[in-house]
Amino acid sequence: MTEEFDVEYDLVVVGGGGSGMSCAVQAGHNGLTVAVLEKMPTLGGSSSFAEGHAAFESDEQEKRGIHVSKDEAFQGYIDYSHWRADASVVSRFVENANKTIVKMRNEGAVYEEVITTAPDQPDELVTWHIPKGEVAHVIDLLEASARSMGVEIFLQTSAKQMLMKDGKIVGVVAEDADGQPVRIGAKAVVVGTGGYASNPEMLNKFTKFGCGDQIINIGNPGNTGDGLNMMFDVGAQPFESIGTTLLMPLMRGKTVTSHTNTAGFQPYLWVNRDGRRCTNEICGLNFGNAGDVVAGLPGSFYWSVIDQAQIDHLVDDGCEVGLGIYVRTGEKLVNLPTELESDVEAGLSAFKGDTIEDLATAIGVDPAVLAAEIAEYNTLCHAGKDTKFHKAKYLLAVEKGPFYAIKMEPGIMVTMGGIKINDNMQVIGADGKPIEGLYSVGCDAGGLFGESYILTIPGSANGFALTSGWLAADHATAAIRQNVDA
Repeated sequence: MTEEFDVEYDLVVVGGGGSGMSCAVQAGHNGLTVAVLEKMPTLGGSSSFAEGHAAFESDEQEKRGIHVSKDEAFQGYIDYSHWRADASVVSRFVENANKTIVKMRNEGAVYEEVITTAPDQPDELVTWHIPKGEVAHVIDLLEASARSMGVEIFLQTSAKQMLMKDGKIVGVVAEDADGQPVRIGAKAVVVGTGGYASNPEMLNKFTKFGCGDQIINIGNPGNTGDGLNMMFDVGAQPFESIGTTLLMPLMRGKTVTSHTNTAGFQPYLWVNRDGRRCTNEICGLNFGNAGDVVAGLPGSFYWSVIDQAQIDHLVDDGCEVGLGIYVRTGEKLVNLPTELESDVEAGLSAFKGDTIEDLATAIGVDPAVLAAEIAEYNTLCHAGKDTKFHKAKYLLAVEKGPFYAIKMEPGIMVTMGGIKINDNMQVIGADGKPIEGLYSVGCDAGGLFGESYILTIPGSANGFALTSGWLAADHATAAIRQNVDA
C-alpha cells in the first residue's frame, strides 16, 4: 500500500449485479485480488429480477433438441438494430454466451428449461435459459464463490470518482457505509452499475420520449447512472444508442405478477387519452415494442378497454401473452375478477362503466368519441379484417357489459445503451482508443442493441451482463500480468 491509497487491489469492480459478480468471480479464479463496491444493501442489481439469460449453441439447448446457431443470433441482433449495433461487440457476446452457461453451472447453477417469452411472437429464437431459482439464485452462487476465494465485497459503499494518472486509471474514490471517503488503488477498474433507469433527468436527456418523471421503475432503484457519469468524467464517450431502454406497459402501483396489469397489455383494444384507437395492439406480444408505443403516446399512456366477455376469456382460457415467467403466456388469470374490482374501487388506474358512455365519463374522454371508436372496432372484429391498423389476430369485439378501462403507462426495467466499448469491454475515449485500465460491462456498456431492446432473442440483457463480466476479467487479468496497455 502506498501513501496515495488507503487500500489497493489488482481489480476493483464497481457494482455488484450480474455483470459485476461474474467479473469478480472470474478474476478470483484468475488469481487476482478483487474488491466489489456495491452501493445498495444487497448484491444483485437488476439481475435479481431476471428470470434467465440468452445463449447460442449451448449444451443445454442441444440436449433439449433446440438448435439456435451463433450465425442466427448474430444476424438477429444486427438486423433488429438496423445495423446500428456494434458488430464486434455483438460477435464477442454471441461467440461466448454458451461458455457463460458452463461457467454458471460450474458455480452450481442448474438450468431447468430453455424457452421463448411468447410463442406467437414472430421470429423469436429459443434462447432463454432459465436456471433454478432464476438469476437471483445465480447471484447467490456467485457471491458464495467470490467470498470463498477471498474477494472482498463492500455493501453500501458507493464509488464516487475515477482516479487517473498519466492517462491510466489507477483506482477510485469511494464512500464507505459510514460515509467516510476511501481511496482505493487498482490496476484496473470494471464498471457495471446497471445504467440509469432510476434517474429521470438522465432518461429525459438520453431517451427520445421526454417522460422520465412519469416512467415507473420496476428494476433496481440504485440504477442512477453513477458509473456512467464517473466514466464520462474521465473521457468515456456515449454509444450512439445510449438512449436504449427496456420499456413495457405497466399499471401504476402494480407488480409484474398482477393479473390486472397483465390484462392491460393484452392485444385487444387500446385507446389514447382522447379515447381513440392508437395502434395495432399486436405489439403487446413484444413488451419492448409495446413499451415504446406507450411512451410515445400523448401523455405517455393508453387505456386498455375490455368487456366482461374478455375477462371471462382471460379467466377461463388464459392470456394471449404473459410477462416472462412471472405470468406465463396462456396462464389463466384467475385473480383478475377480484383484483380488477378492487382496483376499480381504488379509482386510480382502473375504471368501470355499465355502458361505454359511462366508462368514457369515468376516464375523462368524450363519450361520443369512445362510443364511435368502439363501434368502428366492433365492426372490424365482426368482419374479421382490421382495415385500420391491420391486426391479424385477437379481433375480439367489446360488447358485453360491464366495461373496464385499465390505464397503462411506461414501466422500465433497465437501460442498456451505455458507452462505447470495444470487444474486450474496454472503455473508448475521445481519441477513439481504449482508456487504459477501464472496462464497462452489462447495462453500462453500449453496442449490443440499436434503439430498442430485442425481445426476439430473449434473455439478451442478462446474457450480456454475465458474459461481458467474465470477458472483462480475463482481458484485465492478461493486461495486468503482462503489464501492457489494457
